[in-house]
Amino acid sequence: MSHQTLQKIISTVCIIALLLTLGACGRTDPSADKADPATSDTASPDTAVSFTDPDVPTVTLSADTDWQSLYYEHLRALDSEIYPRCALLYLNNDEVPELFLDTDQADHYDLLAYVTEDGLFVTSQEIMAKEATDFTYLEKTGRFLLHNKGSQTINNVADKSTGKATTQKTRNAWLCYYTGESLDISYYLTEDRLGGGDPYTKISDQSDAPAVSVNNDLSATIKDYYDTDQAKSPDYVTIGALIDNLKSQRKTPDVKTGGYNGDVTSLVSTYKDVGGKVTVYGKEKTLYYRIPQIDLEGERIEAINSEIIDLFDKGVDLVENADSKQNGSPEFLTVDYSVYGYNGVLSLVISAIGFGGTDSPDQHFIFNIDINAGKEIGNLCLLNSYEVDPQLIKNAFAEQVKPFFTKEQYSSEVSEDIIEDLYESTVEDFSPVDDFNRMYFDEYGNPTVLYRHHQLAGASYVEKALTLYP
Repeated sequence: MSHQTLQKIISTVCIIALLLTLGACGRTDPSADKADPATSDTASPDTAVSFTDPDVPTVTLSADTDWQSLYYEHLRALDSEIYPRCALLYLNNDEVPELFLDTDQADHYDLLAYVTEDGLFVTSQEIMAKEATDFTYLEKTGRFLLHNKGSQTINNVADKSTGKATTQKTRNAWLCYYTGESLDISYYLTEDRLGGGDPYTKISDQSDAPAVSVNNDLSATIKDYYDTDQAKSPDYVTIGALIDNLKSQRKTPDVKTGGYNGDVTSLVSTYKDVGGKVTVYGKEKTLYYRIPQIDLEGERIEAINSEIIDLFDKGVDLVENADSKQNGSPEFLTVDYSVYGYNGVLSLVISAIGFGGTDSPDQHFIFNIDINAGKEIGNLCLLNSYEVDPQLIKNAFAEQVKPFFTKEQYSSEVSEDIIEDLYESTVEDFSPVDDFNRMYFDEYGNPTVLYRHHQLAGASYVEKALTLYP
C-alpha cells in the first residue's frame, strides 16, 4: 500500500475502535435481570450544544473523474444476493457521487464506497455497524447519520429521582462527516428514556471532554446541525440495474499506460543501503534497510519519493547512529525492494518486516507508475495495461484464498461454519479496483494482491499478500 493509503486505514481503524468502545455503552448485560438494580444518571439541564464540522481539509474532485468505471468494476465483483440494493448519493460538494450498498443479511454490513484522487475506497465494514441501522444524509454537506431503527430496552435501571427500579429505552446514533477523501465520526449520541419520562440525549465527541446531556430527543438535539426532516434516504436500485446504467457512462474504461521499451530497473535507484546491530530498549537487533527512489520527474514522483524516505528514515537513522542513545524503536526490522514493469508500467514494491516484541507479518508498499506520464496509476489502469479482466482477478482470488480457510488450518474446536464465515468475509472485502487491494505483476506476469485476511482473535483482519496463478 502507499503511505496515503496507510493513513486512510489508520483513520478507519480509529473509527472502528471508537464505534466498538462507545457502542458497548448501550448494550444489555444478559445478567442484568439477576443483578442488583443498576444506576443511571439523569440528564443534566443543558439546553444547547454546538455541533460543528471537523476542522479538516475538504477535497472536491473534477467532474471528469471516471468514477463510473470504478463503480462498474466494483459492482461486478459483488454478490448481488448479499447486496440486492445500491444507490448513488452526493455526500460532499462535488459532482462525483458516493455508492451506498444495502444488505438485509444479519451477518453482513452495509457498505459505503467512495472515489478519491488515489482511487476507489470501500469503508471497512464495521463503520456501518452490524446492527439494524438507518442511513440518511444531508446532500452535499458532507454530513450523514447512522442510527438504530428501534430502541433497546434495559431492565432494572434505578431512577435516582424516585429511587425505584424502572426500564430504560436507549437508541444509539453516529453523526458522521465525509471530507471528500476520508470518513470521520464527529459525534456519538445516545437517546435515553427512563420509564415513561421525557427523553434526553447524551453527546460525545472524539475529544477527552466529558459527555454532555440535553433534555430533548435525538432529532431535536441535532436539528440546527442536522435536520432529520431535510435529510435524504438512499434512492435504491438493483445492483444489476446500476451496472447496466454505468456501463454506457464510463469515460475511460480501457485506460492504460503508454509503451516503454527501456529497462524499468534503471528507473529506480538505491537511496540508502545500510545495516548493522543496534540496541533498543536493552535488546540487540540486526536491522537492514535498502531504500529506493524513483528516478523520474514530476510532482507526484517527488511526493512518492518523500513518502518513502519518511516511512523508513527512523530505522536508517538508528543504524547510521548506532552509538548514540535512541528513544523508541523503528517500525521495521528489515526493508528491501523489487522492481517490475510491462507496457509502460513501473511497479516498485517495498517489502518490510515489522519491528517489535515479535516480528509482525510482512508489509508491502506498492507504487504503480505510468512511466510516460510520471504519475501513479490505480488497479484498473494497471489491469488494462497488462490486458487482464478485473473479474478474472476477483474469481482467482476467491478460488486461491480458499485453502487458507479449511478445517486443517484451525484448532479442532473451531466449527466449519465459523471458518466459512471468515472465508466469505475475506472474499467479500476484496475488490479488484479497491485502492486497499493494491497489486502488482511479477516478472512472470503473475499478480500479487493485498487483501484483508479475516481472523478469529485480535483485530478483525490482518493485511496479507497472495500471489495468484493461472
